[in-house]
Amino acid sequence: MEFIFCEQNWKDKNGKIIVTHTEVMEKNGYAHCRISHYPNENVQILSNVYVDEKYRHIGICTRMLSAIQSVLTRPYTIVYVDEWAPEYVRNMYQKQGYIILNN
Repeated sequence: MEFIFCEQNWKDKNGKIIVTHTEVMEKNGYAHCRISHYPNENVQILSNVYVDEKYRHIGICTRMLSAIQSVLTRPYTIVYVDEWAPEYVRNMYQKQGYIILNN
């Protein structure tokens, strides 16, 4: 399975990078996520994780989370999980060692 990475550096009016977002998408568009790095933080934030409903429960998200390891440069990764999310979602993130926060 192949994933496409697109890095975006967002800058303030003085040209200083305030956040780097890395957008990751499965090459056929079945899944995507975003990793955000803020310059003065020791965490990165994983967000916008989505897998097309037709392709869920076949391991695409797990493979995507493995693929993003190369861009996880900070010691900790935070992911927000809604309280109503299924338990398997929490388990998937816990297996990866992410810090789970509830929305």
